[in-house]
Amino acid sequence: MSENEFTHPFAVDKLGPNPKRIHIDATEQERAALSERFDLDEMTIFKSQAVLQRLSGKKIECRYEGHCEIIQQCVVTFKPVKTGIDLAFTRVYDSSFKHQDDEKEVEIDIDATDELDPIIDGVIDLADALAEELGLEIDPYPRADGIAYTEIGVGPEITEEEIKSNNPFSVLAEIKNKSD
Repeated sequence: MSENEFTHPFAVDKLGPNPKRIHIDATEQERAALSERFDLDEMTIFKSQAVLQRLSGKKIECRYEGHCEIIQQCVVTFKPVKTGIDLAFTRVYDSSFKHQDDEKEVEIDIDATDELDPIIDGVIDLADALAEELGLEIDPYPRADGIAYTEIGVGPEITEEEIKSNNPFSVLAEIKNKSD
């Protein structure tokens, strides 16, 4: 099982043939730890749920939904940017899929894996999957409202005439014309 700051272990032997809905809400301490993990100013809300359903004896499908509100620093103005993130994804866990703790190099045929996640020691960490997906959804370069990427300059503005005159090919053409 994971050693992350946000965990919600579920023992798969508690899942019968009917789907099971589990609510997963991050505590204040867990939100603070996730904020530090993802370099956020603050995480004000992280509420979610998972619906688990047994597909076969060894496979379990988990359909996740969640909502998170975060505050990040604008990369241009350094002002706080509040963002709402909605999560909706599905993962399939398989107890026959073995988790590797050692760090040896392994070749994996992506087409053959069917994107299965392991069930480790009979437990699925539902919150760990939510944290992983949240990390993928967070904008690494947030901007405050009204700040567009094109408004950011690196130096003085260059006119079209300066671009043409500083073109290396135009300089070569001048040298060629002088030698003729």
